[in-house]
Amino acid sequence: MRVMTKSKISAFIFSLLIVVSSCTQTKENKTKITHNYQKEGLSINLPFNWKVKNDYFKEGNRYIELDKYTNYKVESTMAISIFNQKLSADSILNDQINQLQFFYQKVNFKIISKNNPTHLGKFDCITTYYEADDTKDKVYGEVGVMHYKDKTITLQIVENKNNTDRSDYNFMFNTFIIK
Repeated sequence: MRVMTKSKISAFIFSLLIVVSSCTQTKENKTKITHNYQKEGLSINLPFNWKVKNDYFKEGNRYIELDKYTNYKVESTMAISIFNQKLSADSILNDQINQLQFFYQKVNFKIISKNNPTHLGKFDCITTYYEADDTKDKVYGEVGVMHYKDKTITLQIVENKNNTDRSDYNFMFNTFIIK
């Protein structure tokens, strides 16, 4: 039987603490790394693994698409539409769900919960959650509507896993500003 000396045990514990400490610091630093996206009157802070894929105007309305990358693959996509008027949240949600049902008509599409009042960052939001499964890939989605001053903001989130962690979305919408 091999016996460790007190100095070897101390050295081992010290080395272990350094390894654990460096791993913890790396994880904490990654979650705090952000970048600010600013363009044409819009400002939003994005967590380190989110990138703006598209940002364009069409018929006076703005569309922004963001992707979250994990291991070099898109894990989540969020599409934001900004309309320059107040629109009915219920009718927008119904229209979005009807479009999704048409899009996913050949797969198992189901609404998980409909028109739930919730908060997304600093905004009050009405959301509908859904799942679509084509036996190869299952997606989990959310459609939401919020009002900001005289504008209506819609969003659609599509994820490849059932994600209950809302921290990225809350972080982004706490910093979301439209001028």
